[in-house]
This record gives sequence, C-alpha cells and structure tokens, in this order.
Amino acid sequence: MANVLKIVFLGIIGFGLLVYLTAPKQNSVKKSSETLKNNSLKVSSLPTHYEVIGINGYEKRENIFQADSEKFIIILNHDALSLIESLKTFIDKDIVLVANISKTPWFIQKMAVDGKLEELNLNSKIPMINDSNANLISALNLNDDTQTKYFIFKVKKDSSIMKVAEGFVKEGAMENGLTKDELEKSVKLLLSQLK
Repeated sequence: MANVLKIVFLGIIGFGLLVYLTAPKQNSVKKSSETLKNNSLKVSSLPTHYEVIGINGYEKRENIFQADSEKFIIILNHDALSLIESLKTFIDKDIVLVANISKTPWFIQKMAVDGKLEELNLNSKIPMINDSNANLISALNLNDDTQTKYFIFKVKKDSSIMKVAEGFVKEGAMENGLTKDELEKSVKLLLSQLK
C-alpha cells in the first residue's frame, strides 16, 4: 500500500512539473509609462492575426477590420464575458467581441476556458477574438484588466480607433451568473454607449 501511495504522489508531482515546464510564458497587459493618445491609435497598429472563436484557426486583421467601415470593439474581461449571450441577440451594430482571458493560467485556458468561449458564442455571427496572450489589449494601450470591466472602442472609417466607454458587471458574474434584471440593465447600458 505504501508503494502505491508513493507512485501516486510521484505521479502528481511529475504531472505538475510537466505542466509547469511546458506552459508557454504568460503575457500580461503591458503597463507603459508613456500613454498613447486616442487619436494615435490606428488599425495598422493592431496585431496582424487573431484567434477567432468558432473557426478553429486564425483570421487576418484586414478580414476583421475592413477598410472604410465603422466598427465597435468590445473588450470583455473575465466576469464581463457573462454578457456575451445577451449581446449577440440584441446588437444591430457592426462589432467585434474580444475575450480578454490573459490573466487566466495557461492550463485552465486549455482545459476549460476555450470550450466555454465557444459555447458562449455558439450560433453567433459576431466575431469573437480570444486574446489569451494580451496582444490586442496591449496594442490598444489598455492597461486595466480588472475582472469585472468591459471597454468599448470605435474604429472609424479613416482607420483611427478611439475609446468610447467602459463599464462594470458585478463580481463573480461569470461563475454565479446575473439575474434577469441585472443582465438587462448591464446590456442596455452597454448598448447605449455604442454611438
């Protein structure tokens, strides 16, 4: 019995070391002392490829952000992801959703989060970018990855990008859900900011 316990214990330690040693380096949101002005943000400064939920691959920047078109980028941090299902039914604007899961540990991302994101965006025509490495957020010079926040940026026809608004959902909204009233209030507020 003691030998079995030793083998189990060593197996757990070995598995933990394997995960730790093979996990990619986590990028966090880069905090810069030199803040970009809204008017200096351009589509050309965004990453060239994105992992888009539901297509099992990457999409080019020019396919998501077409020239001469207006679009909203809605960045949803962890708890704000609870708004996705309601957003995809109410939105009539041209938007791109961004799931900011850059602070989620690599192992959890691969085991649970990626599948949950696909489930949340199922049957939606709205592209949702999985920004697990924080490249898009860094390009937008967004240095706030508070779990309960969301951010709205507008891409103008001249390819400039400006921050329009930010908002909150209650803490624990992703795990515990929102009541019907809380969800309706949060979605209405978010939609009112798409101007």
